[in-house]
Amino acid sequence: MSRQQGFTLVELMVVILIVGILVGIAVPVFIVAQNSAERRVCQANLRMLRSAASQYYSMNEAYPYTVEDMVPERFEEEPVCPAVGNDDSYVIVSGGGDAPPVFSCNHHGTDP
Repeated sequence: MSRQQGFTLVELMVVILIVGILVGIAVPVFIVAQNSAERRVCQANLRMLRSAASQYYSMNEAYPYTVEDMVPERFEEEPVCPAVGNDDSYVIVSGGGDAPPVFSCNHHGTDP
């Protein structure tokens, strides 16, 4: 009697089970890392908007009322949140004119 070359059904099932467990562990970690990276990019964009608002104030002696007011002067195109992905990602929720603006991301909430 000779044994055929190859894997048994039990061996294949064990390998599939191990791969499934590894994927089950890796996917949630990847999702958390992706969300964290999106939040960091969003926070960097909000810092950039605050800086641009300060520069806008130094040139115009007033703060902008909308993000779009700063686009031609400070940005080639409006910053976009990576999670939302559209031009309406960032808005000014208060301020403008004499008061410094408070920016908000439609996905991550108000600027800290």
